Amino acid sequence: MRPYLRLLFVLPFYCLLRTTSAQVDTSLLLPTLEVRQTQLRNGSVGSQNANWSTEQLKRRAFQNLTSLLEQEAGLYIKSYGLGSLATSSIRGGSAGHTLVLWNGLPIQSPMLGLLDLSLLPIQSVDRVSVQRGGNTALWGSGAVGGIISLDNQTQFEKGIGFSGQTSFGSFDDFQQRFDLSVGNKMWQSRTRFSYQEASNDFYYDIAPGFPQRQQTNAALLQQNFNQDIYWKPNNKQQIALHYWRQFSDRQIPPANTQNRSEAYQIDRADRLVLDWQQVKDSYVLRAKLAGFDEDLQYFDPQIKLSSPSHFSSLIGELSGQWYGKNGYQILTGYTQTYNQAESNGYQTEERENRSALFASVKQHKAKWQWQISLRQTLVDGEFIPLVPTVAIDYRVFPTLIFKGKVSRNYRLPTLNDRFWQPGGNPGLNAESGWSEELTIEGGWGRNTLKIRGSVTGFNRQIDNWILWSIRTGQSFWSANNIAAVWSRGLEPRLNISYQLSQLGIKLQLGYDYVRSTNQIALENPRIAKGQQLLYTPVHQGFGNLQLDWQSLRLNYNHRLVGPSQGINDPLTAFDVGQVNLQYQLSEEKAESHLFFQVNNIWNRSYLIVERRPMPGANYQIGIKLSYYNKEL
Repeated sequence: MRPYLRLLFVLPFYCLLRTTSAQVDTSLLLPTLEVRQTQLRNGSVGSQNANWSTEQLKRRAFQNLTSLLEQEAGLYIKSYGLGSLATSSIRGGSAGHTLVLWNGLPIQSPMLGLLDLSLLPIQSVDRVSVQRGGNTALWGSGAVGGIISLDNQTQFEKGIGFSGQTSFGSFDDFQQRFDLSVGNKMWQSRTRFSYQEASNDFYYDIAPGFPQRQQTNAALLQQNFNQDIYWKPNNKQQIALHYWRQFSDRQIPPANTQNRSEAYQIDRADRLVLDWQQVKDSYVLRAKLAGFDEDLQYFDPQIKLSSPSHFSSLIGELSGQWYGKNGYQILTGYTQTYNQAESNGYQTEERENRSALFASVKQHKAKWQWQISLRQTLVDGEFIPLVPTVAIDYRVFPTLIFKGKVSRNYRLPTLNDRFWQPGGNPGLNAESGWSEELTIEGGWGRNTLKIRGSVTGFNRQIDNWILWSIRTGQSFWSANNIAAVWSRGLEPRLNISYQLSQLGIKLQLGYDYVRSTNQIALENPRIAKGQQLLYTPVHQGFGNLQLDWQSLRLNYNHRLVGPSQGINDPLTAFDVGQVNLQYQLSEEKAESHLFFQVNNIWNRSYLIVERRPMPGANYQIGIKLSYYNKEL
């Protein structure tokens, strides 16, 4: 471990010990203080948000993040199969256009510019939110298509709690998860551990008339350890320490055009965040210090390939938010990021420094609110153009709202784009462009029936899009600013809830129409002007039907994905159904939770990535037991 990272891991504990030496008046009745992003950065002025609270995630603790985002947020997840690489595409953007935040800080690899979502179990976080649309002014590089926020938070309550979960499933899937929390009104500790292993040796169809083939070399093992410590030295301050350890060892199965594979990949990540917050009547001050250290090792004995890579990131952030008269709020902040990476694809160890100043002003009135945000970024001594965002909400009627937003966005080239040999291009420009969106949102409710719907139209143009291609006179692939992409579309949503005696009914429907086309003809890869981007379906829809009766919950999800074009072959449209049955029994201090789930219940044969088969019908069954005692 690097010397500065050793210091970073020791410093939080030293600070906690130093702070505890101050005298604290324990007779004060301390109010609950939640640690989450300040409202101006985490708000939804001008855009649509989807949020899942701690209570909502409890019933989904056996899922990973990709299932939640596909089934309930309607995101398009580009998955290579069970346990394999999974990335998101929002509004026709690339994987690098979705910014993934953990406790308000980006956790993408600076080498690849993306995060493998298949490695993230829901149990590791307490709150998930998805914000569609560009938000680079507040969050920085990569927030072009949207943001996925993962947060840890707590309630300061006296007591001790424990939960354990075990599940079994098809293809030798076995999962165990444990959660221990203890604390009082001044401090809280929460420890979580999850373990999963599976062989993933399912059978799949090669072609009509051919016998099925069994997938081989597809086993996986994943482990996650989380430790969160919260402390309130007084009724105005809170300190939080978050640590996340991830380990994954997975085999890489052969494509359906290969006979066998011996490749495998090992991922290891250590993430640490120290978060301090002071809350007073007129302002909130916040400081964060984070260190991320990750390894990715890819091996293929068949071709005698060993490709290890490693990166470390050190991030510091200071921010302040002030509340003024007439509904005004002002946010200012500064972020400093240092990235360091090494790989056998680099000639030397590469480093990158990023500095950013951001600010935002918001005013809230009875019928409308507006927000203006700005960011100025300095990367290795060079300024990125100033990035603004203007957003507004206007309530025409009590049940009808218009939302609009215009923003400039950018994505910096990754370290691999700049320094990989051969093919890296240190002279690459940042991808940049403008996006606009307009939402009409309305609702109606009467007695036990509630209906809420919205439709969003969006438009985005990105220049200097980075693609790896073979240029004239070259014999290798290289990174170049050779594309310009125009994305536009519609996102209608409908939510209906009805309570009939003891039966609760909820219906959620969503549809995405996305045209994301390249505006410049390319030779290699061959993309005609006006052609839809690869792996970007024009049509996608989803529906969720939830029935609650006493302690039973039945949920059915159905997804429809239109055809798209892969690198070599076209991908046909597909639809997939999933049914989930849960039974929850609650006592005064204990709770039991049984669940049974069938994935791909209609046994569809489909591909999301060409030549990478997905499993047919498969099941998962498990039990979760919880205990909580507030009297300790």
